[in-house]
Amino acid sequence: MSTHPNRPEAQAKLRLVGGDEPPSHALLADFDALFHRFSPYVATIGLRILGRDDELDDLVQEVFFEAHRGLDSLRDPGAIKGWLARITVRRATRRLRLRKLRRWLGFEPLVEESAELTGPDASPEQAAVVKAAYRVLDRLSAQERVVWVLRHVEGHGLDEIAALCRASKSTVQRRLRAAEAELRGRESDG
Repeated sequence: MSTHPNRPEAQAKLRLVGGDEPPSHALLADFDALFHRFSPYVATIGLRILGRDDELDDLVQEVFFEAHRGLDSLRDPGAIKGWLARITVRRATRRLRLRKLRRWLGFEPLVEESAELTGPDASPEQAAVVKAAYRVLDRLSAQERVVWVLRHVEGHGLDEIAALCRASKSTVQRRLRAAEAELRGRESDG
């Protein structure tokens, strides 16, 4: 099953299952309903962090596999969205590290970022800017990239990012400064 967040069927499913209403204990008991409700959300975060959709379905499956195993530990059904986001960030970070290692070893060619990062209404110029940004982001460490995307693409505050990354606020700030310095350096090179 495809979980891509920009596909109409995924958006329709998200609307049908109640969007932002807090989940209930009954929803937690029905894992299939939980998957259908939150997989578009997980896929959106994953796509923005990974920058391409060739790994997206695998990432979503990994997140929900881990969630299924740990669901008994979740006490507050209202915390499911943040809990899934933390799992997504952790799994996406791991994938970025592995991608960088495979590329360094010569096992993975450089793959263009997904066209799905921009909406269908994006102009060619907007798509080019997003593509260029993700090329630069690909040079960052996985942790720096994740922090930058969560801050500047997802719009999270520093405290939220610290919680999602399970890092201190000062560590998040340090990673964000490093990412921004790298991006500024690339701008001046271009």
